[in-house]
Amino acid sequence: MPFFALTLDDDGQGEPKRIEFTADDPHRAFFILEKEKTGRKAILWQDEKRLGALQRTENGVWQIAG
Repeated sequence: MPFFALTLDDDGQGEPKRIEFTADDPHRAFFILEKEKTGRKAILWQDEKRLGALQRTENGVWQIAG
């Protein structure tokens, strides 16, 4: 099963952290990030490859950036 990680910086809304998980695909990252404050930005990694940045807006909409 693939290995993924989410990294969150110290952004004034929360402390820096790294969350590691295994899953069939990166979709599980959205469920994990639901526990974080709206507006926090996370970088999604698969092994050592950066997949992109994820951020939930004030309206609850997910933004995905490369």
